[in-house]
Parts: sequence; C-alpha cells; structure tokens
Amino acid sequence: MKRTLIAILAIIALAISVAAQAETITLLTPSSGDATYSWNSKYGPYGYDSGGVTLGIGLAMDPPYGNDYTVSIFEVPIAQLYGKDVTSAVLVVDAIGFGTNYYYGSASIGWLDTGSAVLTGDVVADGLGPAATARPGGMTIYDSGASFVDGLKEYDVKSYVLADVAAGRSFSTFVMSGSRDTYGNIYAAESERGPRIIVEAVPEPTGLTALAAGLAPLMFILRRRK
Repeated sequence: MKRTLIAILAIIALAISVAAQAETITLLTPSSGDATYSWNSKYGPYGYDSGGVTLGIGLAMDPPYGNDYTVSIFEVPIAQLYGKDVTSAVLVVDAIGFGTNYYYGSASIGWLDTGSAVLTGDVVADGLGPAATARPGGMTIYDSGASFVDGLKEYDVKSYVLADVAAGRSFSTFVMSGSRDTYGNIYAAESERGPRIIVEAVPEPTGLTALAAGLAPLMFILRRRK
C-alpha cells in the first residue's frame, strides 16, 4: 500500500508540474480583423478598405486642400489568454517595400487603447477608423536613416496585451502609420501571413491551487486506507 501511495503521489506531483509548464500560443488576426482607413484633414473621412492581401500607409500633403492620410488597423484576439499568466507576448508582422519619396521618412506601429468599445474582431463593424486617426506609434517598422529589409518584424507587446486583458477586452488593437510621402505594406490576414502575437504563458497560480485542492481528497483517502 505504501508503494502505491508513493506512486500516486508521484503522479499527482507530475500532473501539477505539467500543468505549470509554459505553453506557446499563437494568436492570429482574423480575416475581418484588418483594414485600412483613409481621411483628409480638411474634408473628413474617405472610409475603409478591406479584403486585400496587404495593409499600407500614406500621408500626402496638398495645401490648401488638406492632407490625405491612410493608416492600417488590425485586431488580434486575446480571449484565449484569460486565466493564464502571460510571461511574454511578441507581435510579428511581415513587412515589404518600405521607403520614402521625401527627404526622410519613418513608419511605426502603435497600440490603440479602445476604451470601453466592445470589439468583435471586425475593424469596419467596430468603427475603429476615427480612433485610429490619432496614429499611435512607438514601434518603428521603417526609418530612412537605416536600411530596410523585407521580412518579419517583432515587437514586445506584453504590456499592451496585459492592459487589454485587465480591461476585459477580447482583442488587442494596433495601428500602423507613416510620415510624409512614406510608403510600405505588411501582409494582411487574407494572405495567411498576417499580423500575429506569439505568447508564452502558464496557468495562473490560482488554477494550480485549485488542481492541488481537487487532488487533496484522494490523498486523504489513500492515507486512511494505509
């Protein structure tokens, strides 16, 4: 009986250990979760463009007729992260053809705080265009002062993902924009090379405590039988 108890306790310990191990989760932008939004600084919005295989940017200055802006917006689902302790979250985009027709230029991606909006994973239906005109930045994807190479670009977005989880959101939202006469694209979800967030996570400590508590009665019974 003693050997049986030891064996069962070892199995229980192994189960808890396995449950505590980190897992890699890849969160993909849905096909309706990305679009471009364009507007004129003087005359207002042109609207959305969605369904293409790439997402682009634009800023053309044409005084006195206002400036034409184009930004790209994408939502990444994060509901799968609830109940997990996120240890890292990396945004990955596949970038192509960035450059500028001006003396200098840059392009960046920024996290969009969507406030109390209820997001569905459809950029157009969620009406994110007006909020995206703020053109948040912080994650450089192109700078004319450095050579640009097509390919995958990675950014640490853990703090943004955690902020969205804490706010009870189902998606993390990002906006890509550029400076004057700067151009470039990232692949959209429709290309199957779209934006994604790669997460490393483990179950929250409360979950492991619940697992141990659930196994406690079995341990008690086995000890009494001994």
